[in-house]
Amino acid sequence: MRCLIDHVVVTVPEEGPHVTADVHWFGGEVSRLEVPRGKTGRHQHVAEPELVELVRRLARDFSDVQVASILQRKRIQTPKGLAFTAHRVANLRKTHGIAPGSRVPRSGEDICTAQQAAERLGVDRSTVNRWIQAGLLKGDQVTPGAPWRIQVTADDVRRLTASDTPRDWVSLKGAAAALGVSQQTVVQRLKSGQLEGIRVQEGRRTAWRIHLLSTSYDDQGTLF
Repeated sequence: MRCLIDHVVVTVPEEGPHVTADVHWFGGEVSRLEVPRGKTGRHQHVAEPELVELVRRLARDFSDVQVASILQRKRIQTPKGLAFTAHRVANLRKTHGIAPGSRVPRSGEDICTAQQAAERLGVDRSTVNRWIQAGLLKGDQVTPGAPWRIQVTADDVRRLTASDTPRDWVSLKGAAAALGVSQQTVVQRLKSGQLEGIRVQEGRRTAWRIHLLSTSYDDQGTLF
C-alpha cells in the first residue's frame, strides 16, 4: 500500500460523529473516506456484550480455568485477538462486575484429591482431569500445579460408575440423533441437568447412557 499511496489528509470537524480522510494516490486520484470519530475514555479493545453475557452465564457454574477451556473450544478470542486463559477470564469478570462461580468446599466427606477421586470412581487420574475440564465434576486449585480439591458426591458416583442401565436408555450418539443436535449439545444438556445420564462400563471403556423422555424422543422421529 505504501507504494500506491502518496499521502493522506485527515480533516477533523469541530462537531459531528465522523472525521474525513482524503487518500491521495500516486496516479493522481483522490479517495474520500468517512471514519467514525473516537470516543473519549473508550478504546477499541472492548468486549462485545454477547461475550460478556456468555462469560456471565458460564461463571455461575464453572471456574475461570473451565470457562477459558470452553471459550477456547468455541474458538472465541479476547478483544485483542488472544486465546482466553484463566487470568484473562478473571480480568474480564472483574471489569464487568461478574462474580466467580460456586467454589468447591475446602473440606468435607465429599472432597477428594485427584488420586482419591480416581480410586472412588474407578478410573485413571487423566480421566478425572478430563471430567473436571468438561464440567462433569467440580474441582478447584489454589493455583496451577497445586493439589486438586475435587467434589465427588454420591450422585457423581452414580452418574459416572454405573455398570448397567435400563434398555430404553440410549448412547450419546443415539441421543444426539434422536434429538437432532450435536453430541456436544447433548453433553451440555447433561451438565445443566436438562437431560439425565450416567456412565456405564463397556469392557475397559466407559460410555454414556442417556434417558430421553418418551414424548421428546417420539416427536423427534417425525423430523427425519
